[in-house]
Amino acid sequence: MAKSKKTSTGQKLGCESLLGCIFQSWSPRRRKPSLPEKDHKAKDNLPLKSTTITNPKTLPRQSTDSSSQPKKPDPQKPQQKTKSDESNPRKSSESARKSISSASSRTDSKRFSVNGVMGNIIVKPQPPAADVTPTKSRWEGKTVNYRLDPETLKRMGNEEYCRGRFGEALVFYERAISADPKTPTYWSNKSAALISLGRLFEASDACEEALRLNPNYERAHQRLASLQLRLGEVEKALSHYNQAGKYTETKHIEQVQDVIKYLNRCDETRRSKEWNVMLKEACFAISYGADSSPRVYALQTEALLHLQRHEEAYSVYQKGTKRFDIDCYIKIFGLSITSYLLMIGAQVYIAAGRFEDAVTASRQAARLDPSSEEVNAVARKARAVAAARLSGNLLFNASKFEVACVVYTEGLEQDPFNALLLCNRAASRFKLGLFEKAIEDCTLALNLQPSYRKARRRRADSNAKLEKWQHAIQDYELLMMETPGDEETRRALAEANVRFRKQTVGDVRFKGIDSDLVVLD
Repeated sequence: MAKSKKTSTGQKLGCESLLGCIFQSWSPRRRKPSLPEKDHKAKDNLPLKSTTITNPKTLPRQSTDSSSQPKKPDPQKPQQKTKSDESNPRKSSESARKSISSASSRTDSKRFSVNGVMGNIIVKPQPPAADVTPTKSRWEGKTVNYRLDPETLKRMGNEEYCRGRFGEALVFYERAISADPKTPTYWSNKSAALISLGRLFEASDACEEALRLNPNYERAHQRLASLQLRLGEVEKALSHYNQAGKYTETKHIEQVQDVIKYLNRCDETRRSKEWNVMLKEACFAISYGADSSPRVYALQTEALLHLQRHEEAYSVYQKGTKRFDIDCYIKIFGLSITSYLLMIGAQVYIAAGRFEDAVTASRQAARLDPSSEEVNAVARKARAVAAARLSGNLLFNASKFEVACVVYTEGLEQDPFNALLLCNRAASRFKLGLFEKAIEDCTLALNLQPSYRKARRRRADSNAKLEKWQHAIQDYELLMMETPGDEETRRALAEANVRFRKQTVGDVRFKGIDSDLVVLD
């Protein structure tokens, strides 16, 4: 009995070794040779492992059911292979892998609740859209295909607009318009981007194009009405609000009516020359919505000029007319308003000493409104003042100070409150030794323009010539605060301080110190 058992076992081992060699030559992946019998017996003494499957790669290469526990092998009886496994070892291996992966997927599906597992690939779930807060444009650093359909480009522009990236949104809207220029929505969205960028005149043109394509486009009417209100065209704004339908609210109509009221008061006070009241009403018009109106800023500038606040007038006019385009202004405001703006600009340039610019602006204003006597008077004054400054400078450079003083005086007869002509006449009087007269001219010029450095320096030098050291020191110190690196002014200030101390205190000598002069401060 034992002999037959031993023979059958030897035959079986020989068969297994033969099948193993065939399988090694057949399979593309070489396997390790089977363990000897004594290793199987040693392995049987190990404790049972946990049935929880953690990784399909670490599983034993045998078929396992996820619902059943692995059985302990019999040490006396080797494991038998099925007929199909013996006949096709590769097919048996593949079926084993499939069963293992299916078992692991069923077992691990409960453990990997966040990351789904499929074979060796772990699929990471995408974060929800609400948790994503991009700080940069999703198109930044990427090449955008501008040959997309216009609706896609418009959607991209809307995304950029919502992120506050108005320049990028404008690019997308313009590309959409290039692809389909007959859709009013693209023009209206372009107008919104231009408004956010502060380019109101271009935004107005875009809105008008949208309304040309669709006259009943209520959203474009509302947008154009708000633009016209900001530009001070209140009558046009009221008309577009009436056509905006559901986009018009009662507060919009009330706002337009308030601006109309303040503009009418500005016209009344201008005729009565109540410049303080006119300045106040213009400020009210700006605060109630006409914050980008060149006309309102021009009214404010005119009031400041008549109140002898030339520096404020210059800054206000520059703010109200940042991009002065005559053709664009004529299109939006008309000839009379554009002529008025140019006339006020000419007066501002005269006060600032920009006489060539004043002559140019006055000529343009006279060409637009030749029947206006006020415009023609400003043009004559600009030419007279420019000629006086030019002739006076030539005479001054030729050391003909008396004649230069006379020419500057003739120019001041045309514009008595011109700071530049006053300062030039002060320079001529200083050369003539008329220091008191020079101080008067410089003081008047500084009242008109407090930051006029040349006038302050000439007044300080004139006070120094008259030995009015305290007044000279005050002007020199102000000049040093404005320009700390001016060595000439620093030396003049030091000399004025020494002279002032000598004048007020005198020389004081202490006992025991014969050679040192101590000046008390």
